[in-house]
Amino acid sequence: MARKAVRLSDIAEKLGVSTVTVSNALANQRGVSEELREKIKEMASEMGYHAPGTQIMAKTAVNIGVLVQERYLGNGSSFYWRLYQELAIACAAHNCLLAFCVLKPDEEKNTVLPVMVSDHRIDGLIVMGEISRAYLRMLEKEAGMPMIFLDFFAAEFDVDCVISNNFYGMYTATRHLIKKGHKKIAYVGSVKSSNSIADRYFGYLKAMRQYGLEEREEWIIEDRTSGTMEIIEPKLPKDMPTAFVCNCDQTASVLIHELEGNGYRVPEDVSVVGYDNFVFMPVCDVAITTYGVDMPEMAKAAAERIISRVKGLDKGPGRLSIISGNLIDGESVRALI
Repeated sequence: MARKAVRLSDIAEKLGVSTVTVSNALANQRGVSEELREKIKEMASEMGYHAPGTQIMAKTAVNIGVLVQERYLGNGSSFYWRLYQELAIACAAHNCLLAFCVLKPDEEKNTVLPVMVSDHRIDGLIVMGEISRAYLRMLEKEAGMPMIFLDFFAAEFDVDCVISNNFYGMYTATRHLIKKGHKKIAYVGSVKSSNSIADRYFGYLKAMRQYGLEEREEWIIEDRTSGTMEIIEPKLPKDMPTAFVCNCDQTASVLIHELEGNGYRVPEDVSVVGYDNFVFMPVCDVAITTYGVDMPEMAKAAAERIISRVKGLDKGPGRLSIISGNLIDGESVRALI
């Protein structure tokens, strides 16, 4: 029977210290006295501890794990599948191998450590897409390796984060409608579902307030279920705006389908703008005007940050990298002036 791998928490329990202290000592990070550092290293050696990635494929430069919650993947293509593809390309350029792990809802709820982490198969971990803070705290305590948060920001963690420019992107999309003469503009997105959707909402508010336009509660429209994040048909308001800005292109596509089903033409009667420049399951034939996310650049930034951390080239505090995109004209916006 194979011997169970020694974890950082095992060493911490033996010495009566925290897992973070053990991790810092073994990585020669600041904040640990030399005396305690030596005790930790001696105990690690006695217990047969092996740093992540040293037992498996030792000659490989870096082995990176990618963790994504199941709800983000859907039944087919999705934004995160595309982002993972870009990440694979970016990591291959640095002679890295990726291990992909899907986090099940019950595993997230019960804070189950991914096998690729507990078995020391990887050197670093990229968490792609926002997950619960309880699970992230468990990873911070138990993983014992560098981490990157991709496509979400968590200020309470000292971790590198790479995100798209959600605030400015949605500000740009909303301003585009305003410049086209629209004054009655609704926002479609479940604001409490994620920080990214909330940041985009605040970008919408910034543009509306800058131009002195009316904000209505009925024009803030839910677009997905809580928990599963499944996109639903937005409920059209009684007092219709002349335009909608949507937190993602998939929502924009579903909205256009709903508008057409209710007798509205896009863009002749109503204009629609999206975000992402990616629709994984199109349900309309209209080319959507959108703020395009630069996925290759996001993937490149994430790959460079995690490799730098794994190789010990950067031991400073976590950094936030904000990647800008650009407005892409489609056929879903009509000028009123």
